[in-house]
Amino acid sequence: MNNSIWRGSNTSGTTFDKPWKWLLLPGVVIQWFLYMFPGGGFGRVVSNTRTARSPLMTYYYSAAFYGFVVLLFCLFLGKK
Repeated sequence: MNNSIWRGSNTSGTTFDKPWKWLLLPGVVIQWFLYMFPGGGFGRVVSNTRTARSPLMTYYYSAAFYGFVVLLFCLFLGKK
């Protein structure tokens, strides 16, 4: 992916220079939504901006996303 196009939207500064880093894409998307649509008062805007720019939170949000996907997958397999 061309980093010059991605630079303005990638608030955490994550680079996709290695194949495994593409697994962080859900976290980057979640952070983008937090940054673009903070909602609430001034304190919430500051808090959402701070978490949206944190590279560590990219890993956290990605892990939570994949955990949620695995949970849904297990629930759907258990119904059959």
